[in-house]
Amino acid sequence: MAIKVRFKKLVLWGCACSAVLGFLGQCAFIWAGVSHIRAASLQALQRAEDAARDTNQALRLAEAGSFEMCSDDDLVLLKQITYVNIYISDIGRIHDGRIVCTGLWGRNFAGHRLDPPMRTLGGYGIWTNLQIPASRRRSNLISFGNSVAIASPATFDLSETYRDVDLRVTDRSGRYLYAAVSARRASHAETPALSGLALRECSPSMDLCAQASSELHWYPLLRPVELLSLLAAGLLCAAGILVVRQWGQRRDNVVDKLREGIRDGEIATLYQPIVCVRDLRLKGYEVLARWRPGSGAEIAPDVFVPLALQHQLSTALVKAVVGQALEQMREILSADPALVLAINTEVVDIEEDAFILFILEKTSASPELRQQIHLEVTERADICTPRFSRNVEILRRAGFSIWIDDFGTGSANLSHLSYTQFDGLKIDKLFTSTLNTASPLKSVTHNLLRMARELDLQVVIEGIETEEQLEAVRKIAPDIYAQGWLFGRPAEISEIWKRHPEPLAGPALARDWV
Repeated sequence: MAIKVRFKKLVLWGCACSAVLGFLGQCAFIWAGVSHIRAASLQALQRAEDAARDTNQALRLAEAGSFEMCSDDDLVLLKQITYVNIYISDIGRIHDGRIVCTGLWGRNFAGHRLDPPMRTLGGYGIWTNLQIPASRRRSNLISFGNSVAIASPATFDLSETYRDVDLRVTDRSGRYLYAAVSARRASHAETPALSGLALRECSPSMDLCAQASSELHWYPLLRPVELLSLLAAGLLCAAGILVVRQWGQRRDNVVDKLREGIRDGEIATLYQPIVCVRDLRLKGYEVLARWRPGSGAEIAPDVFVPLALQHQLSTALVKAVVGQALEQMREILSADPALVLAINTEVVDIEEDAFILFILEKTSASPELRQQIHLEVTERADICTPRFSRNVEILRRAGFSIWIDDFGTGSANLSHLSYTQFDGLKIDKLFTSTLNTASPLKSVTHNLLRMARELDLQVVIEGIETEEQLEAVRKIAPDIYAQGWLFGRPAEISEIWKRHPEPLAGPALARDWV
């Protein structure tokens, strides 16, 4: 009798737990679908904001050109603007309601008349879903003054994760439709639809809204196999899901804090001196970033930089660093044209056209400063890509110097030096520490320095902490530059200004820093 009672209790508790788990499973299925749709609408809104902002910048750059409309020089300018903007496929000139030329098609567009725009707003004209001459595609057009931009057809291509969602991008009133993307749904013949759901997100700063919609589906509890699987493994799966979700929320919280920290100006810049090995004259500074949250201890870059790279925040981070460093160091650099400013970047930053446009605009008022800025690419990823090489060429033509940071310790190799033109190498302190030892890496350091000299590349060697290391470098390569605690630790901008009183009285020596 006791065994029967226990068995009945086990069955009852089992049924109760299965019912609860089934209900929670259906709730989780619906919640996942809602979160999926909301994430799609947020991503679409972000792309719409970025596209509007970058297209506005492109049109204003085109309007700022001083060349005769559709002249050869004007076409070169239009082509350059097109190349550095990922949200437009072409940019041209309009006159008398006609497109008379574009950067990519030259004057082959001459004579194409535009109908009145769908909408005019703040001096801008907007056409949607317009058949583009000399192309089989339809796209949006945005005009400003005598310039017109053709939006890239891929502007609202969401990631593969959201291909099952219908998308609409409109103004806040819903009167004007800017884009509509249909979902690519798999067959749900065995999983009946529960209902449809549409979520709308609007920009707080622009007249833009994105609406994503998709179907929600029943959790497949009525099929025997799924039901038995749920009864057998529901509890374990629920426990596992809770653990994974808790870990994921913690990780997302850190990422959100970093994103907010970049936005709220919590990234601080320090400056470490770079000196000439031969006579210790000050060559310039490397910009070092620190994350200083509003509450909590300072966070080192070896923690937050990989996190930013992993979650597509790297370009936002480097923009914050570049903007702050140029604001703080502009007067010092202008006063001494011999000084350089080295700024760390990632491969993905150089490949990002928005970053290229950002740094060109930041230095447009003082283009002579570009000669003093060294962009050091950290070799965490493959640098042999056409997009990377193209953008490096744009930067070098503008006057910037491009260096490989920590050469020999990352993914770069000698073949990269022939694939892309670089101006210098930075040798990691891993090799510096072997100069006065019997380590096999000592010969590698000698070979790296000899190779750089033969390739006519400038060199900075990091990690000089002792007089013995400095003397060893002098014997091998006295004409290179060095960096390390022997010459000075990273300093706040207030300390830099103390060492550069106005007017600047000639080249400083590293000894003044210790």
